Amino acid sequence: MSEANGNKPVKKPREPKRAEDGFDFIRNGMDEYPAPTRALYRFVAFVLGVFSRIVWPTSFEGLDDFVDHVRDHGSVLVMNHTSMVEPVVLICELWRRGVHVRPIYKAEFEKIGPAKWLFRRVGGIPVDRGTADFKALKAARDALMRGESVLIYPEGTRIKNDEQPVEIHGGFAMIAQMGKSDVVPSAVVGAADPYKTRPTRRRKPFVRFGAPLTFDEVGGSVRKEKVANMEKAAMEQVYALRDALREENPGLW
Repeated sequence: MSEANGNKPVKKPREPKRAEDGFDFIRNGMDEYPAPTRALYRFVAFVLGVFSRIVWPTSFEGLDDFVDHVRDHGSVLVMNHTSMVEPVVLICELWRRGVHVRPIYKAEFEKIGPAKWLFRRVGGIPVDRGTADFKALKAARDALMRGESVLIYPEGTRIKNDEQPVEIHGGFAMIAQMGKSDVVPSAVVGAADPYKTRPTRRRKPFVRFGAPLTFDEVGGSVRKEKVANMEKAAMEQVYALRDALREENPGLW
């Protein structure tokens, strides 16, 4: 019926507002997420955790020490990047041990609707690489000061073989400094095959956590120098851990 017939137009009932509508997943702590999001996270982490332990049974070294270290405060965790296996395995295992870890991911994924929806709800923080993304820096700093940890892959992309050029993206040391945190180097081998990118085959990755690095250890007289020294020392440790794992596990990359 229309107004011309003397009747008011029928209004559609307003849909109830969901708790997630307008919620800022980037700036808020993961413990503050809406209840449906926290329930979804627990379900997905449990399912993926079981799946990954079957398909990618990972050997962790130094994990207990890392968990004990971040129990009361957050750390910046940096790692080499070979496939999408390692973040799934790592985040699910840390969740199982009660550790909230927030991955930093490139903002290009925000253009993909489902990826944006999912990554934000698992605690991800998007960053515009190559820019002074202060929103991302502040979000990561706040996460650290709440006691959450931040996972960063400084290589910025999956490195498929030793011939591939590697560009280290800085910024993780500045995040640690802003959040009054340390940096924990770590490494992975066996999560991907050289020259291949699809993580569908059964694999047995090895992950090793190094000792936390503090700004007092790396030295430097001014802030800029301390940040540069931390990034250099941390990445040297990442590659030292990776190379040691390769030596101990011949044939894995």
